[in-house]
Amino acid sequence: MEQYFPLLFTRWQAAIWGGSVLAVAFGWRFITSDWPYPVKLTACVVALFFAGYYVWRADHLRLQQKMSIPRVLSQSWPIDNANLATLFYLEIVNTSEGLTIYDVHVQLEEIVPRVLGIDWLPVALVHKHDNPIRAQDYKLSFDLHPGEPKHIDFIAGVVGGDHFDIYHVVRDADRRIPSTTRHRLRVMVTARDMPALFVWFSVWMDENGTPKCQIE
Repeated sequence: MEQYFPLLFTRWQAAIWGGSVLAVAFGWRFITSDWPYPVKLTACVVALFFAGYYVWRADHLRLQQKMSIPRVLSQSWPIDNANLATLFYLEIVNTSEGLTIYDVHVQLEEIVPRVLGIDWLPVALVHKHDNPIRAQDYKLSFDLHPGEPKHIDFIAGVVGGDHFDIYHVVRDADRRIPSTTRHRLRVMVTARDMPALFVWFSVWMDENGTPKCQIE
């Protein structure tokens, strides 16, 4: 209470004496004459209501459930004496300060231009370090606590290679995207009681044949 009431008083002052035309008119009326008692009481009740609302709203926005994909990370490893493979993976973060996000799903939702043989989207992407023996045992969802990151394997390519591999959970489905063309991939992130998050990524080989992936 010792924190709430001083904060409420500052919002009360803002509601009554803010820079609006209504506030100026209200103040001028107080100087030149007096308001009837019911009008003054109504003004105090309305101001108190809005003051309480703005006190609540500041914390509501700060604690509201929010997700983002702030960056694409990568790891590389040699596959033989001459070739280097690179895997790109997504970092998904719960950016709210106090609420857990439940039942998060991450899927590849669209590829532009379309790739022949990949017409069954959306498809779930692989959680990093999830490598079950059976395809049906892949994890499809997760919970995300405040400030917690989650890594999702996305796409991989070999230096000088002719394709990228999508890291999705359907083992018998095609996963190759030709590297001769720059592609745009749209990832969809959904969670319980939240709007879907859509993020576009560009995937291509640079002039040296090095795989590249970035957020648009």
